Amino acid sequence: MDQNTNRNENVHQKPKEGMVCLVTYEDITEENYVEYQVYPSLKWKPALFEQCVVEQMLNDMFQQYIDRVKKTDCQAELRRLLEKGPPIYISDEHGLPLEEGEEHIIRLWFSSDNIIRSAKLNGSKEGEERQLLWDELNQFIVVDDDNDNGELDEKM
Repeated sequence: MDQNTNRNENVHQKPKEGMVCLVTYEDITEENYVEYQVYPSLKWKPALFEQCVVEQMLNDMFQQYIDRVKKTDCQAELRRLLEKGPPIYISDEHGLPLEEGEEHIIRLWFSSDNIIRSAKLNGSKEGEERQLLWDELNQFIVVDDDNDNGELDEKM
């Protein structure tokens, strides 16, 4: 998909009066309003984040995940991070909530420029490349039955 040529088809709304970004607490207006499309229903929903927050998430979320996996000293946190594997798509349970049966977000629409974009995170991997990365990150898990306090050994 060419992310800069897919224009909307008049399926999008305007922000509701009084909408406020959950991160910046700025008003959500037509200049910073975002909608997200979920899979498999393909339903469009209003984001509870303004555009600059969504853009930052797209740019940083994948690398932040990698950094957390590599830097955590908590075995429990590491297992939680690795359970689902490296993220592919933008997600946030508060600002971009999914309903039961919805798997992930596939597209974003910014009211400011009326363009539909992919919801894939910058730097994210798919298919075999993702599996190789996931396998590599799983090597950070330390199996030590003597250490049951949730902390990682100093082997890293």
